[in-house]
Amino acid sequence: MTLFKQIALLVSLMFLLLASIIVVNDFSRTGDFLQGQLQTTAQDMATTLGIAISHSNSGDDEATLEVLFNSVFDSGYYSIIELVSMDGTIIHRKSQKISVDGIPNWFLRLVPLEPAQGSTQVMKGWSQLGQLRLSLHPGFAYSGLYNTLITTLQWFAVLFIAAIFILWLLLDYLLRPLQRVKQQADSIHRNQFVQQFKIPKTLELKSVVLAMNQMVAKVQTIFSDQESTLLRYQKLLYNDKLTGLGNRRYMLEQLQQSLSSESSFHGSFGVIKLVNFEQLRERHGYQIPDQMALKMAQLIGQSWAGFKAEKVARLSEDEFAFLVAADEDTVVEFIKNIYTDCKQSELFNQYAQEVYLAGGVSALETGQTMGDLLAGIDYCLSQSVSAGPFSIEQKVSTSLDLPKGKMQWRTWLDEVLDSSRLFLVGQLAIDNSQRPVQRELFIRVQNKQGQVIPASAFMPMATGLGLAIEIDKFVFKLISQHLSHYQGVPLALNLSASFFECAEAQEAFAQLLIDCRLQEVQLCIEASHHILLQHPGMCSQLSERAKKQGHQFGIDNLDLGQPLQLLQTAQFNYVKINANTLCGMSSDEVSSGFQALKTLTDTLGIRIIAVAVDSQQLFDQLNQLGVKAMQGNFLNEAVRIDG
Repeated sequence: MTLFKQIALLVSLMFLLLASIIVVNDFSRTGDFLQGQLQTTAQDMATTLGIAISHSNSGDDEATLEVLFNSVFDSGYYSIIELVSMDGTIIHRKSQKISVDGIPNWFLRLVPLEPAQGSTQVMKGWSQLGQLRLSLHPGFAYSGLYNTLITTLQWFAVLFIAAIFILWLLLDYLLRPLQRVKQQADSIHRNQFVQQFKIPKTLELKSVVLAMNQMVAKVQTIFSDQESTLLRYQKLLYNDKLTGLGNRRYMLEQLQQSLSSESSFHGSFGVIKLVNFEQLRERHGYQIPDQMALKMAQLIGQSWAGFKAEKVARLSEDEFAFLVAADEDTVVEFIKNIYTDCKQSELFNQYAQEVYLAGGVSALETGQTMGDLLAGIDYCLSQSVSAGPFSIEQKVSTSLDLPKGKMQWRTWLDEVLDSSRLFLVGQLAIDNSQRPVQRELFIRVQNKQGQVIPASAFMPMATGLGLAIEIDKFVFKLISQHLSHYQGVPLALNLSASFFECAEAQEAFAQLLIDCRLQEVQLCIEASHHILLQHPGMCSQLSERAKKQGHQFGIDNLDLGQPLQLLQTAQFNYVKINANTLCGMSSDEVSSGFQALKTLTDTLGIRIIAVAVDSQQLFDQLNQLGVKAMQGNFLNEAVRIDG
């Protein structure tokens, strides 16, 4: 019950009690007064009528008595008037039955008035004629009292309604600070920190508002401090001091995560080398080479035709690497665009005879070791250096039977969708008690040769050809068809970038949510940190939508190098972080890193799920850190889900 209802109930009871006391007391006194007045009136009228009869010449004449009786009786207040002789004989009598309509019985019981009796001796000369008796009925007194009561109650009702309305206005005004306190609490639940600057004058409310402001400020300080600690940790461990890009350690960790079977990243790895960079430094010192390094960082970080590298790092003094969610041909075009900008740069033109660029590109293949990937890209770079300035070499090494050109890729993907050769595999994330937390779904294709092709092999080309949305819709449909087999463990569904860019995908996803609600299946909706940063508005909407329908919302592949303000703009249930990243954060070099992350996520009520747990050593380290949810091939393999 709200405070207004409680106070309104109390006021109502007080009004009812006050009205009852006033009415009962007033009518009790009025009843006594009226009873006396009726008796006096009846006696006075009896005396007056008796005198009139005594002074008439014919006291026993029926006509005369009728006239005298009628003069009194016609007023309507008297029920009986009679003249009785000394021997008891009725000389003359008039009576009528008086009833007053519209007066309830409870009112008659509330004010009990008895009929007033009046009597007097009637003389005829010096002899006694008889006794005159009359009875005054209280009905008209009851009628007047009842009308007075109704009027009184109506005024009480008007005053009561007015009092309740004024009370509502007063409480609404006085309790607005409490409403804002509630909004503050709700904002904290949404990971937002709002303070009240309008302080109420009521002492009790003022103390509550000030206390809430202090709490909000403290929570915000904790969040800001831990975020600053994480940023310092990121810069110390993963940033190149000169360019601000990621360093070699950062890129190796991103590669390791992207190559894991659980990764949702599908794309290519590119490296651009500044050939003869060391010789340039020996000849001209540090200033010119540093300017070139900064220029390269700027060129790689900019977008081209809507295409932008997601993760960029400076592997060494003269090598810049990046991961791109696209096929190799698109990456080659991206590098060519960088080459064009470099050729137009005054700085590079000035030293074109001393330094030139060479590039290498390699596709990321699930299951490929990082050593093989780096060895292959080094070979591409050496071939590119030998080929001459502004050359690019691609690494083509895969045992999978895949199409070669874009036309062949489109035909192949259309056939895959038409023949329904797409299927899902699921891998469980478990807690410390071996209980399943969620089952993450991954998409696979089985080609005509029976080979199982991971998403990393075909999704970059599907995205480039505009078919990613069709694959997303097929996955939504595939999940809906077998929801009855998924009950018990929440399903983790990783959304692609095409989902956030196409309204058609939103409609298909809405149908999936309806199907999940009907089958009572909970979804863990997630997307990569990079995608969510590109669509913050839709991120907040999706979070609210998921929470309202009983689903969870999370971040896949949380990048600690990115601003963490996203954690405040949407309500996340969990974040997924690479196991090696978490273990690296606990090293002596940056021992406060993991503690800052844990404090931050605990403050916001976000669960950490460690992914890519592929060894006993990682598992033991994560347990020591207190990570309570893990996922990886060491714990359980991804298995096909056929419903």
